Amino acid sequence: IYQPVYSVDHREVDSLETLLRWRTRPNMLAAAQEFRAIFRDPALSLSIRDFVLGKTLSQAAQWRAEGHDFGRIAVNTTAFDLCSGDFALWLSEMMDAHRLTPDMLEIEVPEPAFYGPQAKQVGLALEALHYCGFSLALDNFGATHAGLTALRQHPFRRLKIDHGLMRSALTNPVDKAIVKHVISLGHDLGLIVTAAGVESEAQMETAVQLGFDSVQGFFVCFPKEAEMVPRVCQILNLQGRSA
Repeated sequence: IYQPVYSVDHREVDSLETLLRWRTRPNMLAAAQEFRAIFRDPALSLSIRDFVLGKTLSQAAQWRAEGHDFGRIAVNTTAFDLCSGDFALWLSEMMDAHRLTPDMLEIEVPEPAFYGPQAKQVGLALEALHYCGFSLALDNFGATHAGLTALRQHPFRRLKIDHGLMRSALTNPVDKAIVKHVISLGHDLGLIVTAAGVESEAQMETAVQLGFDSVQGFFVCFPKEAEMVPRVCQILNLQGRSA
């Protein structure tokens, strides 16, 4: 399924994110964090990565053929995904096979990918992805030392604030000040700063007040099946223009 990322400044859909869900029973979908344990199995993790990217690129090619403008599509990765083989080369070949260009895909890298022993390998993988023309986003940013170091060392295009930090900014003035300074830092670095997990009117108002460039979450739009995405994006864009 796919979820729009909405530009606050332009009042239109900025991009889409592919979200992985597991249909546990009819009309019941489990989010990725509910079955994260399976990603500890290297073979399963790579199979899931290949499946998600294959489906995403196939769908992107279909939307493009039908004349739908989706901007970029973002996909989540893990440190293991990035460090398995020549990820940048493999991904470039997949893009070519679907007649897509690297600028259509945004690779989201979670901040925890820079915590462990694979941090150096992750950095090398990001250099290769950037060289191949892919857009990079630092996801789940919580203003840790590792995250700040990653911002300094790698050419990210987008910065996505951690859900928990965003939620606590509603009630905790210290966290609100941290988020405000992180947004300012992101803008100084020329990054698009996105608030993820915006699920209420209060969170939306806070995100706008703090100066986020874009927002993503249930308040803006629930994740949608592929066939519904073009129509949903059209409605969001029309609502933005008429606001």
